[in-house]
Amino acid sequence: MTNDSPAAREGTMSVTLSRPAGTFLYAASKPRLSLDGGDPVALSWGTHRLPVTAGRHRVQAWVPYLLPRRAGRAEAVVAVASGRTAEIEYVAPVVTFAKGHLGAPSRRKAKRSSAVMVFNGIAAVLFVLMLAVTILGR
Repeated sequence: MTNDSPAAREGTMSVTLSRPAGTFLYAASKPRLSLDGGDPVALSWGTHRLPVTAGRHRVQAWVPYLLPRRAGRAEAVVAVASGRTAEIEYVAPVVTFAKGHLGAPSRRKAKRSSAVMVFNGIAAVLFVLMLAVTILGR
């Protein structure tokens, strides 16, 4: 005997949206998620549970940015079983021109990108130096 009620044909997609440590520019924006080619939805960084129909769904994720307009684009097809939760994870890239990752959640801790941390440190030092030269040069 099968259960053909609408509730039996629904499932849940658990989507975790994350970004590498040190990518502070991503923190200022909300990633976008599109299901099955629909209008993109802005979501905060973190985990979201979305009710969906059971079956296969095409998921796209990215971060809005100046150039490129859709940084870290990633796409995956996710199968959601009736009455079950499918877990996926989007990880924005360290470099905006690179692809993001969208797929099964990784069980490892997000690794810190030392290159990004060094770049951010150099940028901060240069900014302070330029500010000091501007103020002291007057």
